Amino acid sequence: MKKKILFVYDFSHSKSVDFIKLCKENKIRIDLIVAAPFKKLNKPNRVFNFQKYSVTNHHPRDLAKEFNIPYFVYDHNSLDTINLIKEFDLDLGIIAGARILNENIIKNLSSGVLNLHPGILPQSRGLDSILWSIHNNNQLGVSAHLINHKIDSGKLVLQKKIEPLITDSIFDLYRKIYKTQIKILPEAIRLLCANNTTFKNLNGGRYHSYMSEEIQKKTINNLKSYIANYSKIT
Repeated sequence: MKKKILFVYDFSHSKSVDFIKLCKENKIRIDLIVAAPFKKLNKPNRVFNFQKYSVTNHHPRDLAKEFNIPYFVYDHNSLDTINLIKEFDLDLGIIAGARILNENIIKNLSSGVLNLHPGILPQSRGLDSILWSIHNNNQLGVSAHLINHKIDSGKLVLQKKIEPLITDSIFDLYRKIYKTQIKILPEAIRLLCANNTTFKNLNGGRYHSYMSEEIQKKTINNLKSYIANYSKIT
């Protein structure tokens, strides 16, 4: 059985909390949690406040204590994290909240590091992937992949597209993407633990940074036509 480390944020972060709960509910053993401290990021002004959907009243530390999972607060790319991976003899990493992991972390996990990206890879790489997908007229969805040294690249494990409804707002789409990440996580972990699946390489695709305020406004103006296009897909 592969021994697993969960990368989370050391604050009340929905994905960190929900992934811990989901693994527990699906009897997926997490052997260690490493939580990264909070860092303030410089972002363009946000037209859409998705932030309110990423916070929770719960803290991952409390769940780790409840479920008896060792919990350490370190920068994910630190030597301390590498030492823990070796000490606990860990095989597989799972990202529930992390910034870019460097090669030293990835190479110390023999089965790799699983990430759930809120976009269809390789065409929707990078930040603000939901907004960039709409802006570039790419279908929305989620990609489970094993990361490498390139951002949102590596090997594709599992992919799930979503079909928007005519009545969906940008926030409805955000919630659907998030629920899809939650839905496919257990299946992605099981595929990785099966040891009998070949995963294809993710090549190409353009990396995007945070979307500027100006482009965010243009994107929302195109939302209805975007939804009308993709809601016809069956």
